Amino acid sequence: MAVGSSNHQSETKLVLQQLCKQNNVPLQGFDKENFETKLTEWLKLYRPDVVLVKTFPYKIPASVLSIPRFGFINFHYAPLPEFRGPNPLFWMIRNRVAKGGVTIHRMNADFDSGDILFEQEVPLSPEHTFGMFVGYLAYTASSLTMQLLQALHTDSLKPIPQDNTKAKWYSRTKPIDLFVNWKTMGAVDVRALAKACNPWNKGAAVRFKGWTFALTEVSLCELPVDENTTPGTIISMDAEKGCCIVCNDGKAIRADVIYTQEGFFTGLQLGMFGLKVNDQLD
Repeated sequence: MAVGSSNHQSETKLVLQQLCKQNNVPLQGFDKENFETKLTEWLKLYRPDVVLVKTFPYKIPASVLSIPRFGFINFHYAPLPEFRGPNPLFWMIRNRVAKGGVTIHRMNADFDSGDILFEQEVPLSPEHTFGMFVGYLAYTASSLTMQLLQALHTDSLKPIPQDNTKAKWYSRTKPIDLFVNWKTMGAVDVRALAKACNPWNKGAAVRFKGWTFALTEVSLCELPVDENTTPGTIISMDAEKGCCIVCNDGKAIRADVIYTQEGFFTGLQLGMFGLKVNDQLD
């Protein structure tokens, strides 16, 4: 047994290093530049029967897919073929999809298109942040791993080809995707974007007079809104009602937690940065 990971330093990488050290499992780091060469050498050294791929950032070259006896098998954190792509979970939360899941499929030369081996649905709540839901999916994937290994051992897998007529591709996020657009987004849309960006982007990005901060956690606000109020306008900034901001649909969100370069704060503490009632966010 051996583990491979990208050389990109992250909290996950540090945890993985510690676990491999504790269990005396060799850990190989890979860089994108010489990935195919190093991966081929790694496979020839350890000669695994199967390679399980979970949230790995680089595309596996077609030249190595058939080296292991059972090939490469990917754990995709979304239903297939409806949610193909490098990070469909952001878009699922952003677009308020009601259910997600884990799909285990054989890997081929194309992205996310190999035969499905196992799949399990996981309900997706409007209250789930990106980080919370990834945790649920990881737990689901761990239980499915044992089922997969047992099926490989007994030669009882029943691959199901994907229906390409249902396929949809979700690209990586661009900077513009992470910003709140007060002119087009309703209250539930702003909340969903904040959830989809928490914790990896610290929240949904917002601009005010050239300054950028993030809405890390927001909730729907019950305050009445004058129909003539411009979206993006702060209509409350007090201890009882909190910091409430008008959205495109004439409803408001409350900024419960924000992130700035100085740290995390309550939304009400935006007042410390000079924001006040009737200020309009960009």
